[in-house]
Amino acid sequence: MSCAVEKVKLILRSNGEWVEVNDGWDYVCNVETVEHRVKLFSNCKYQHLLHYAEKKCEIDTSFGELRLVYKHDCQLKMLTNDEDVSGFMEFASNSTKPPTLFVYVDYSMCSDGDGDGGGSSNPTTQEGDGNQSQMQQSNINPSCSHDHTYGLNDSYPDFVPETQQPQEGEGQDDDDDDDDDDDHDINIREGLNDYFDAPVFLPTPELPIPTNQVPPYNRSQMVTIDQIFETKDQMIVDLGIKCLKEGFEYRTHRSSKDRYEALCVNDGCEWRFTARSVGDKRMFHVRKFHDVHTCSRTQLNSKNRLANKKVLGYLMKSKFLKAGRTYRSQDIVDDVNEKFGLNIGYATGWRARWNALSLIRGSPSESFTRLPTYLYNLEITNPGTRTAIKVDPSGRFEECFVALGVAIDTFLQNLRRVLIIDAAHLKGPYLGTMFLVVAMDGNNNIVPIAFGVGRSETADEWTWFLRMLKQCIGEPEGLVFMSDRAASINAAITAIFPNAHHALCCRHLVMNVRSRDPRIKIFKTPYWKACKAYTTHVFDRMMNVLQLSVPAGAQLMEEVGVHRWSRAHFPGIRYNIMTSNSAESINVMSRFARRLPIVGLIEYFRAFQQKWYFLRRAYADALQHPLTEWAQKKIWKRIGKSATWTVQGIGHNIWEVNDHRQDARVDMSHGICDCRQWQLSGLPCGHAIAVAKAIDLRDVSQLVPVPYYKTENYKATYSGLIYPVGPPNTWQSPKSLCAPRVGRPSVNARRPSRGESSSQRKCPRCNENGHKSDTCPLFPSSASGSSQRSTLEPHGTIAFDSLDQEIQFD
Repeated sequence: MSCAVEKVKLILRSNGEWVEVNDGWDYVCNVETVEHRVKLFSNCKYQHLLHYAEKKCEIDTSFGELRLVYKHDCQLKMLTNDEDVSGFMEFASNSTKPPTLFVYVDYSMCSDGDGDGGGSSNPTTQEGDGNQSQMQQSNINPSCSHDHTYGLNDSYPDFVPETQQPQEGEGQDDDDDDDDDDDHDINIREGLNDYFDAPVFLPTPELPIPTNQVPPYNRSQMVTIDQIFETKDQMIVDLGIKCLKEGFEYRTHRSSKDRYEALCVNDGCEWRFTARSVGDKRMFHVRKFHDVHTCSRTQLNSKNRLANKKVLGYLMKSKFLKAGRTYRSQDIVDDVNEKFGLNIGYATGWRARWNALSLIRGSPSESFTRLPTYLYNLEITNPGTRTAIKVDPSGRFEECFVALGVAIDTFLQNLRRVLIIDAAHLKGPYLGTMFLVVAMDGNNNIVPIAFGVGRSETADEWTWFLRMLKQCIGEPEGLVFMSDRAASINAAITAIFPNAHHALCCRHLVMNVRSRDPRIKIFKTPYWKACKAYTTHVFDRMMNVLQLSVPAGAQLMEEVGVHRWSRAHFPGIRYNIMTSNSAESINVMSRFARRLPIVGLIEYFRAFQQKWYFLRRAYADALQHPLTEWAQKKIWKRIGKSATWTVQGIGHNIWEVNDHRQDARVDMSHGICDCRQWQLSGLPCGHAIAVAKAIDLRDVSQLVPVPYYKTENYKATYSGLIYPVGPPNTWQSPKSLCAPRVGRPSVNARRPSRGESSSQRKCPRCNENGHKSDTCPLFPSSASGSSQRSTLEPHGTIAFDSLDQEIQFD
């Protein structure tokens, strides 16, 4: 019987640095230090552990050898063979906390023989003489030592333990052509006693002459000589990140539009950086870069001028890629202190967080300026899309509307005629309201139809929004709107869609009853049965129960109007849609996205619709049954309930079914049943299924009278494609938004002086030549051209740039 091998928890830490502390060595973490919490079998071998650590930590060993070291009783112990690994595993299994195994590359051994016993199955080691160790205590790096037990304050011996030659197939290359160093190692082994594996004392290498050149903590290759940067700001940020990671600080010596020079902050240091502009003076070329510091590292400074909002914003922007990520300003302060050892204030952390958000999401105020161009390109990339912007007489933004062309076609051709509408509050510096319209597909999944942004949830805002919606879908027969009891929604539906039916969300009504009568638990059961009842006599029976148990709740339901929440009394067909939970679900899903600037919010909705259409299209292609999965489950439950019902014939395709409670008449020709479930739900009821079983109709899907639940219709629902808009520098400009210049062009331009060359103007918004910011065709400014940016109103609105009251792109 084989027993299970125990798994041991440990931590693999890599990309750190060995620094000298109190005449000893310690492993210090930096910004690139990586930790992996892993579980390994206790019988793991050295070669397996070495290979696993190399792959897990993604370490390049092309120019050195991998070393594994751990601390035990204030000593550093190196793993060199299977016995060491076995001892480490025993130590790890007995520890209360997972021990840390330090992984680093020894670059000093890249040209010094073999020296590593990794390939040996039973090597032996001996420690050198203590006096000799003390003699070599100075200027010895731990990566140069290979004894596998060191004291934290002890010196390091200058010999390398020799090991047995690897066995065949272990630690050897298959190539026949070995280099000279390998041959030299083999000759050394051949001179040893085959029966005694003594350590080989290699001669102490000649130590280099000490200089003032101090290697960086973690040399970065972000900035190199002859490198070209797209902008000067990007170059300064990359240089700041490099020096911040390496633990140095620089100061700007000279800065202009054509030149940038930086020196080390310490006087006398030879570190120097020089770059000049090229081309259109927007790009910068690194001309000279002496990346060697000759200053002393003994000077301590808890602050660094490079730890500013721009540099830290670039470093931390990856933390904000997800809209729902919570990363506070204090978290930035703590991370900078932990990774760089710098103490920045909370204000600096807050500014860095805001700068990181701006890099990822853009500026909220500039986002309103980009909105017309974004919507224009959204219509170009997605044919059939309808967008509109509403502004006040002074050109200030009030409301916008977006409906993708694929969603419009989907609703008109493949979905039930029920629209769920709702609104949610926006977050961030500019408050407002997000309007949403969704529908349900044949598999009971949510399909967004249209959405928009406005100032508040008023009747005027909803009226304009629904007017834009009507231009997209018209007013099809049997259209039903589902919403809460908001008076603004009711007024807008009545004004724009007079022939549509307005149903109320049953869940919101339950919440209204709670405020009048605390006996909500007694109220819920009969209330939901009354809501979902298909016939009026079942509804009347449940209402009598409500009036006897919760009179206040029953009175509220009657005041609202039973025809607006009861399926039995509703004049239209609402199918199985009794609540507005689908729209509420989208509001919950977008709770973090509602903090984004307006363009980011609209792009968020476009992106997740693209994702949903792609995934559901792939799911629909795999369906084989003629009905959707949700419809199949509904029918399967009704098949089980009607298994024992009795069927009696009346006439041609007219049957009587007894369900042990009442008799129901079923007309199979016209799809009618007395229970009304067949007509109001669109799926065959249990009575129709019982008749189908009696007449030997095996395929119940033939009894579905509407096409919405068919698999073929479901595939057509998601057959359309939603395309991305692309980066802003590829957007086309809507010419209709550019205000015409008043008057004729000037002909009295000043003549240039002798030798003077004319220079083109460059727009700071789009970085293109030939125009200024107030005449930018890509990001238009105000109609008067007096301001480069949107002006912020005291109550939180944005000055919007347009000449029309409603902007639509035809």
